[in-house]
Amino acid sequence: MKCRIMFKPCRTFDPSCDDKNWQWLFNKHFQDMQSLNAICTLWINGFSKLGMDNSKRPHADALTKVAQKYTGFEFIQTDSNIILEQIDWYKLIAKKQMPLTSFVRTPEELHYCDEPDLWHDVMGHIPYLVEEEYVEMYCSLAEAYIMAFEANDTESLKELDFLGGLIIELGLIKEPSGIKAFGSTFYSSGEMFEAFKPENQINFDPQNMKSEVGYDRSKFQGKYYVFESLEQLQQVINRIGRS
Repeated sequence: MKCRIMFKPCRTFDPSCDDKNWQWLFNKHFQDMQSLNAICTLWINGFSKLGMDNSKRPHADALTKVAQKYTGFEFIQTDSNIILEQIDWYKLIAKKQMPLTSFVRTPEELHYCDEPDLWHDVMGHIPYLVEEEYVEMYCSLAEAYIMAFEANDTESLKELDFLGGLIIELGLIKEPSGIKAFGSTFYSSGEMFEAFKPENQINFDPQNMKSEVGYDRSKFQGKYYVFESLEQLQQVINRIGRS
Protein backbone atom coordinates (compact mmCIF):
# COMPACT_ATOMS: atom_id res chain seq x y z
CA MET A 1 0.00 0.00 0.00
CA LYS A 2 1.30 3.47 -0.87
CA CYS A 3 -0.07 6.87 0.17
CA ARG A 4 0.55 10.11 -1.69
CA ILE A 5 0.69 13.12 0.60
CA MET A 6 1.73 16.48 -0.81
CA PHE A 7 3.64 19.10 1.17
CA LYS A 8 7.09 20.51 0.26
CA PRO A 9 8.29 18.71 -2.87
CA CYS A 10 11.82 20.09 -2.47
CA ARG A 11 12.30 17.93 0.63
CA THR A 12 12.75 14.37 -0.55
CA PHE A 13 15.11 11.45 -0.20
CA ASP A 14 18.65 12.03 -1.41
CA PRO A 15 20.46 8.67 -1.54
CA SER A 16 23.80 10.40 -2.11
CA CYS A 17 23.84 11.86 1.41
CA ASP A 18 21.01 10.27 3.43
CA ASP A 19 23.06 7.34 4.71
CA LYS A 20 25.88 9.64 5.80
CA ASN A 21 23.43 11.98 7.55
CA TRP A 22 21.61 9.07 9.20
CA GLN A 23 24.81 7.65 10.64
CA TRP A 24 25.88 11.05 11.98
CA LEU A 25 22.45 11.74 13.50
CA PHE A 26 22.33 8.35 15.16
CA ASN A 27 25.83 8.44 16.63
CA LYS A 28 25.60 12.01 17.94
CA HIS A 29 22.06 11.84 19.30
CA PHE A 30 22.45 8.57 21.13
CA GLN A 31 25.73 9.67 22.65
CA ASP A 32 23.73 12.60 24.03
CA MET A 33 20.91 10.37 25.27
CA GLN A 34 23.31 7.98 26.95
CA SER A 35 25.03 10.92 28.65
CA LEU A 36 21.68 11.73 30.28
CA ASN A 37 20.93 8.07 31.06
CA ALA A 38 17.64 8.83 29.30
CA ILE A 39 16.75 5.77 27.19
CA CYS A 40 13.75 3.84 28.50
CA THR A 41 13.56 0.05 28.68
CA LEU A 42 10.56 -0.19 26.36
CA TRP A 43 12.38 1.69 23.58
CA ILE A 44 15.52 -0.41 23.98
CA ASN A 45 13.50 -3.63 23.77
CA GLY A 46 11.74 -2.49 20.61
CA PHE A 47 14.85 -1.15 18.92
CA SER A 48 16.72 -4.40 19.54
CA LYS A 49 14.01 -6.32 17.67
CA LEU A 50 14.32 -4.17 14.54
CA GLY A 51 17.82 -5.33 13.66
CA MET A 52 18.57 -2.04 11.90
CA ASP A 53 21.93 -1.17 10.41
CA ASN A 54 22.42 2.20 12.09
CA SER A 55 24.72 3.40 9.31
CA LYS A 56 21.93 3.86 6.75
CA ARG A 57 18.33 4.88 6.31
CA PRO A 58 15.96 1.94 6.89
CA HIS A 59 13.17 1.13 4.44
CA ALA A 60 9.46 0.73 5.13
CA ASP A 61 9.21 -2.81 3.74
CA ALA A 62 11.99 -4.12 5.98
CA LEU A 63 10.54 -2.41 9.05
CA THR A 64 7.09 -3.78 8.28
CA LYS A 65 8.46 -7.29 7.87
CA VAL A 66 9.79 -7.17 11.44
CA ALA A 67 6.73 -5.48 12.94
CA GLN A 68 4.36 -7.99 11.40
CA LYS A 69 5.97 -10.72 13.51
CA TYR A 70 5.41 -8.88 16.78
CA THR A 71 2.41 -6.54 16.54
CA GLY A 72 1.07 -6.60 12.97
CA PHE A 73 1.97 -2.97 12.23
CA GLU A 74 2.48 -1.83 8.64
CA PHE A 75 4.68 1.14 7.72
CA ILE A 76 3.69 2.95 4.54
CA GLN A 77 6.26 4.95 2.59
CA THR A 78 4.78 8.21 1.33
CA ASP A 79 5.96 10.51 -1.43
CA SER A 80 6.04 13.72 0.61
CA ASN A 81 5.55 15.13 4.10
CA ILE A 82 2.66 16.53 6.07
CA ILE A 83 1.44 16.65 9.64
CA LEU A 84 -1.86 14.81 9.41
CA GLU A 85 -4.98 15.97 11.21
CA GLN A 86 -5.27 14.07 14.48
CA ILE A 87 -8.37 12.18 13.39
CA ASP A 88 -6.68 11.00 10.19
CA TRP A 89 -3.58 9.91 12.11
CA TYR A 90 -5.59 7.95 14.65
CA LYS A 91 -7.69 6.25 11.98
CA LEU A 92 -4.45 4.84 10.56
CA ILE A 93 -3.08 3.87 13.97
CA ALA A 94 -6.33 2.05 14.81
CA LYS A 95 -5.73 -0.08 11.69
CA LYS A 96 -2.11 -0.64 12.74
CA GLN A 97 -0.75 1.47 9.91
CA MET A 98 1.72 4.36 10.06
CA PRO A 99 2.83 6.59 7.16
CA LEU A 100 6.53 7.41 6.85
CA THR A 101 7.66 10.80 5.62
CA SER A 102 10.06 11.23 2.74
CA PHE A 103 13.32 12.88 3.76
CA VAL A 104 16.06 12.64 6.36
CA ARG A 105 16.95 15.83 8.20
CA THR A 106 20.49 17.18 8.04
CA PRO A 107 22.98 17.18 10.94
CA GLU A 108 22.30 20.91 11.35
CA GLU A 109 18.67 20.03 12.11
CA LEU A 110 19.41 17.44 14.78
CA HIS A 111 17.96 19.46 17.64
CA TYR A 112 14.91 20.77 15.79
CA CYS A 113 13.40 20.23 12.34
CA ASP A 114 10.41 22.28 11.17
CA GLU A 115 8.90 19.40 9.17
CA PRO A 116 8.11 15.76 9.87
CA ASP A 117 10.95 13.55 8.68
CA LEU A 118 11.97 9.90 8.57
CA TRP A 119 14.48 10.29 11.40
CA HIS A 120 11.63 11.15 13.78
CA ASP A 121 9.27 8.53 12.34
CA VAL A 122 11.72 5.66 12.68
CA MET A 123 13.69 6.54 15.79
CA GLY A 124 10.79 8.07 17.69
CA HIS A 125 7.84 5.82 16.92
CA ILE A 126 8.78 2.49 15.37
CA PRO A 127 10.73 0.90 18.27
CA TYR A 128 7.57 1.27 20.36
CA LEU A 129 5.33 -0.12 17.64
CA VAL A 130 6.97 -3.53 17.77
CA GLU A 131 6.12 -3.80 21.49
CA GLU A 132 2.70 -5.39 22.07
CA GLU A 133 1.97 -3.66 25.39
CA TYR A 134 2.61 -0.24 23.85
CA VAL A 135 0.58 -1.02 20.74
CA GLU A 136 -2.41 -2.11 22.83
CA MET A 137 -2.29 1.21 24.69
CA TYR A 138 -1.78 3.28 21.52
CA CYS A 139 -4.57 1.58 19.59
CA SER A 140 -6.87 2.11 22.59
CA LEU A 141 -5.98 5.79 22.48
CA ALA A 142 -6.72 5.91 18.75
CA GLU A 143 -10.07 4.16 19.16
CA ALA A 144 -11.07 6.45 22.04
CA TYR A 145 -10.15 9.50 19.93
CA ILE A 146 -12.20 8.30 16.97
CA MET A 147 -15.23 7.67 19.19
CA ALA A 148 -14.95 11.10 20.85
CA PHE A 149 -14.49 12.80 17.47
CA GLU A 150 -17.56 11.13 15.99
CA ALA A 151 -19.58 12.05 19.10
CA ASN A 152 -18.25 15.64 19.03
CA ASP A 153 -17.17 15.14 22.65
CA THR A 154 -14.93 18.18 23.04
CA GLU A 155 -14.02 17.51 26.67
CA SER A 156 -12.77 14.00 25.94
CA LEU A 157 -10.95 15.22 22.82
CA LYS A 158 -9.06 17.77 24.91
CA GLU A 159 -7.89 15.08 27.32
CA LEU A 160 -6.93 12.74 24.49
CA ASP A 161 -5.05 15.52 22.71
CA PHE A 162 -3.09 16.04 25.93
CA LEU A 163 -2.19 12.33 26.04
CA GLY A 164 -1.24 12.27 22.36
CA GLY A 165 0.93 15.38 22.46
CA LEU A 166 2.34 15.83 25.94
CA ILE A 167 2.66 12.12 26.83
CA ILE A 168 3.08 10.07 23.61
CA GLU A 169 5.33 12.71 22.04
CA LEU A 170 6.85 14.38 25.10
CA GLY A 171 6.19 12.31 28.21
CA LEU A 172 8.70 10.99 30.74
CA ILE A 173 8.29 7.62 32.47
CA LYS A 174 9.41 6.49 35.92
CA GLU A 175 11.62 3.40 35.99
CA PRO A 176 13.46 1.77 38.92
CA SER A 177 16.71 3.36 37.71
CA GLY A 178 15.18 6.83 37.40
CA ILE A 179 13.16 9.03 35.04
CA LYS A 180 13.51 8.08 31.35
CA ALA A 181 12.50 9.55 28.00
CA PHE A 182 9.22 8.06 26.84
CA GLY A 183 7.96 10.58 24.27
CA SER A 184 8.84 9.93 20.63
CA THR A 185 10.12 13.46 20.13
CA PHE A 186 13.00 12.91 22.55
CA TYR A 187 14.43 10.09 20.44
CA SER A 188 14.91 12.41 17.49
CA SER A 189 15.56 15.92 18.82
CA GLY A 190 17.45 18.01 21.32
CA GLU A 191 14.32 18.79 23.31
CA MET A 192 15.39 15.99 25.65
CA PHE A 193 17.93 18.39 27.20
CA GLU A 194 15.05 20.66 28.25
CA ALA A 195 13.03 17.71 29.54
CA PHE A 196 15.84 16.48 31.79
CA LYS A 197 16.16 19.77 33.66
CA PRO A 198 14.43 18.96 36.97
CA GLU A 199 12.72 22.35 37.09
CA ASN A 200 10.89 21.50 33.83
CA GLN A 201 9.45 18.19 35.08
CA ILE A 202 5.88 17.89 36.40
CA ASN A 203 4.17 14.87 37.88
CA PHE A 204 1.33 13.74 35.63
CA ASP A 205 -2.11 14.31 37.19
CA PRO A 206 -4.78 12.33 35.29
CA GLN A 207 -7.53 14.42 36.89
CA ASN A 208 -6.17 17.73 35.65
CA MET A 209 -5.71 17.23 31.90
CA LYS A 210 -8.61 19.44 30.81
CA SER A 211 -7.00 22.53 32.33
CA GLU A 212 -3.63 22.04 30.63
CA VAL A 213 -2.42 23.96 27.59
CA GLY A 214 -2.07 21.74 24.52
CA TYR A 215 0.93 20.67 22.50
CA ASP A 216 2.59 23.34 20.32
CA ARG A 217 4.66 21.73 17.55
CA SER A 218 6.42 24.99 16.64
CA LYS A 219 8.59 25.24 19.76
CA PHE A 220 10.01 23.39 22.75
CA GLN A 221 7.29 22.96 25.36
CA GLY A 222 9.25 23.94 28.47
CA LYS A 223 7.37 21.55 30.77
CA TYR A 224 7.32 17.77 30.66
CA TYR A 225 5.02 15.34 32.43
CA VAL A 226 6.31 12.34 34.36
CA PHE A 227 3.91 9.39 34.54
CA GLU A 228 4.08 6.06 36.34
CA SER A 229 3.63 3.32 33.74
CA LEU A 230 1.87 2.15 30.59
CA GLU A 231 -0.78 0.67 32.90
CA GLN A 232 -1.51 4.15 34.23
CA LEU A 233 -1.98 5.48 30.69
CA GLN A 234 -4.26 2.57 29.81
CA GLN A 235 -6.40 3.24 32.89
CA VAL A 236 -6.77 6.90 31.91
CA ILE A 237 -7.72 5.99 28.34
CA ASN A 238 -10.26 3.46 29.59
CA ARG A 239 -11.78 6.08 31.89
CA ILE A 240 -12.13 8.60 29.07
CA GLY A 241 -13.58 5.93 26.78
CA ARG A 242 -16.32 5.19 29.31
CA SER A 243 -17.23 8.83 29.90
